[in-house]
Amino acid sequence: MTWLITNTAREHHLAGPNVTSPLNVASLSETAHALAQINRFTGHCVRPYSVAEHSLLVADLMADMGHDSMGQLCGLMHDGHEIITGDVASPVKEQLGDVWRQFEGIHQRAFLVGFGLQEEYVWYHQAIKRADLIALATERRDLTLFDPLIHTPWPVIDTPGHEHPPSDQHDLDSDHRNAATWETWAQLFECRARGLMADIAREVRAPSPPSKKSKTAAASTPTPAAGPGPPHSA
Repeated sequence: MTWLITNTAREHHLAGPNVTSPLNVASLSETAHALAQINRFTGHCVRPYSVAEHSLLVADLMADMGHDSMGQLCGLMHDGHEIITGDVASPVKEQLGDVWRQFEGIHQRAFLVGFGLQEEYVWYHQAIKRADLIALATERRDLTLFDPLIHTPWPVIDTPGHEHPPSDQHDLDSDHRNAATWETWAQLFECRARGLMADIAREVRAPSPPSKKSKTAAASTPTPAAGPGPPHSA
């Protein structure tokens, strides 16, 4: 069996030539629904914490970093392929090695192509990686029982000279977050995506002359990476 049935009763192929078929693409509603029910950290948080909520945090961090609607959308959708692959913790990915990287890479690329975000994701990849690691540090602080006095440091965010501290602007243990249901996160994810897509469409329809500020920002923008490659997500 090389397919699964989605929450809309659609058969999604996992292997073979149908993987890259234009018909083998998730809808936004499927994506929001599934991500809101997939928990991060293999369920070992102090409360249910979904990939949808994590993705919204990454989009918020991209906004905090000054990225535009497209950057925020790419951040929001960076783990969208997990509706097919599931969320796998980084230590497990390391054990699976190339088998996992190949499987995840195929489905991540197919997901991004399906939403027309492949080239844009390449451009924003490094920024998304940074936001993803800040999100991880924030999640560890607020949602896990990690204690730096007794637990082993996490190399991906604790390596000296390459630390990624948690965000002071986002509290993941707040009352409104703790009270939210998975349906709430699904709705918030879909609404955020649709809003960003609408903003991008308006920007395309009505381009404005670049300001002095935007020219300066463009001049300082790094050249996009040569290839996409799946991010090392937590």
